Amino acid sequence: MRTRTTLSLAVVAASFVTYILFVERHTLSTQEKADTAARVINIEPGKITSIFIQNAGSPIELHKKDGVWRLKHPIEDRADDLVVSQLLSTLESLQHNSKIDVPAAQEKDRLKEFGVADSELRIKVRTESGKEAELLLGKDSAIEGKQYIRQQGANTVFVINGNLRSQLAKKPEEFRDKRLSDIQLQQVHRLGIKTPDGELELERKSSHWEIVKPLRARAADQKVNDLLASILTAKVAQFYPETPTPEQGLGEPRATISIHVEGDKEPITLKIGSAPLGEVNKDHSFARLLNRPAVTVLSNLALDPLLKARPNDVRDRKLVRVESDIVDRITIESVRRPKIVLIRKGEGWIQKEGDKEVRINEAIPPRLLANIQSAEVTNFVSDVASDLAKYGLEHPQMKVTFSSYASENTAETHAGERPILAICFGNVEGDTGYAKIEDEPFILATPRNLLQSLPYHSAQLQPLGILKIKPETVSSLEIMAEGSALKLEKKESGWKFATDARAVPDEAAVRAILGTLCTLHTSRWLAPEESGEQGADQATTTFNITINAADKNSTVTLTIGRPLGNEGFYSKLSTNEGTFLLSTADHTTLSRRLTK
Repeated sequence: MRTRTTLSLAVVAASFVTYILFVERHTLSTQEKADTAARVINIEPGKITSIFIQNAGSPIELHKKDGVWRLKHPIEDRADDLVVSQLLSTLESLQHNSKIDVPAAQEKDRLKEFGVADSELRIKVRTESGKEAELLLGKDSAIEGKQYIRQQGANTVFVINGNLRSQLAKKPEEFRDKRLSDIQLQQVHRLGIKTPDGELELERKSSHWEIVKPLRARAADQKVNDLLASILTAKVAQFYPETPTPEQGLGEPRATISIHVEGDKEPITLKIGSAPLGEVNKDHSFARLLNRPAVTVLSNLALDPLLKARPNDVRDRKLVRVESDIVDRITIESVRRPKIVLIRKGEGWIQKEGDKEVRINEAIPPRLLANIQSAEVTNFVSDVASDLAKYGLEHPQMKVTFSSYASENTAETHAGERPILAICFGNVEGDTGYAKIEDEPFILATPRNLLQSLPYHSAQLQPLGILKIKPETVSSLEIMAEGSALKLEKKESGWKFATDARAVPDEAAVRAILGTLCTLHTSRWLAPEESGEQGADQATTTFNITINAADKNSTVTLTIGRPLGNEGFYSKLSTNEGTFLLSTADHTTLSRRLTK
């Protein structure tokens, strides 16, 4: 019985709460009631589709279609969305400070007295459903900043703030869209610029821009987009009648700009004429966009970037345009040296020597690719590669080929290597090197250090880790330097000198030297010709490291030679081919005094 009573009370309580929430949701608050009662017009701005304004000038008519406002009278053109939105917002928030109910017997005289009998300043709005409201603005009231207003067909006169008057008193051109064009940058797929100096045409292919006239070359995407943005976002300083006059210079324009939009057969043409008269207009020009009914005046700040653009100004100065993730193979061919083939394997890279796979420093291929991708052309030397020998490109010093590799046949591709692009590097003069993309006719100048950053010998590809030894496996260490030799042996009680039992080794120095030797790294490996006469063969210090592992002794020899400037010291290891650089910091540690 108790359970049934509890359930009944719970149902009643829930019903009561639901009723309260419903009532609160559908009952206006006191403030909302007051705001609604004070409104002059009760039409939601979002539902308004046409606006008619009558003022002392020409009547103004605006219509909205597909969410876009257009000016229909006195001229048909795009409307300024911001100006229209501000007007609609003012209507929505229009509230009266007081109201006067005019008796029918006094209607004629009193409405005339307030200036709202037949006002010269009025606005009519209509919704999509056909609902209409018309407001007539009258005289200023006795209170400063306020005026009388009446809705057509009503006998009630309201007193409102005076900011609506200034919006309705605008000239038709103030309702026109001040943007020269409403085209979005991503809609444009071709741009043409014609001036007395020549023609420049650019075309977007996929996501990149290309120059198609007066030559075919890659264009810098950002530079072309900046050119387009300068004109697409240009603001109209002044509107003139649609029919040009001779003094505007549009009959024989000093520039014609063609903008091709996706989906349109014909381009949108902008003609640039002369400067308007007067000091105030000296930095402006007449312009006419042929799909818009007006001659406009535009600032030269928007026009000059296009009028002064030349092919080399918008060319892509990146040496190459290649995506890292599609590169599976890098082939490096150098004069009188074996070819280097680097292939992607899993998440890393290896070197391929015939059927043999060789472990390499896996940071080198990504760094090589990044250096090529970030390299910029310092000068476009020639647009016609007619004299390759002059720049050392007939028989280039080096050729780097990037390829992708398909391991299986698909509907689109066949198995095997597919070259993406190849770069040839020629002579170096001072700080400049010459290069050519194999499938392009141009000779390019690049920084000298780009060529120097590319590996050309297999020795340069070795991993940077030189030694990896467990210190506890080292049983003896012999150091030969400056004509003398010193040998340390590990005993149960610690490290001892093998030649002089009375001398006591500095344990901290021994640990530091062993720590450096057992984890020895290099900043880079050198090609054979980099070793020079003062290389590791000119030994200054030699370390013989004896390792005892599985009751079998082996010895590794580290030879340190002369310094290579501030880069480090030429060094060799008996277990590796080639010469590497020992850092100055490691050299300092290995030179520590071993006796206390």
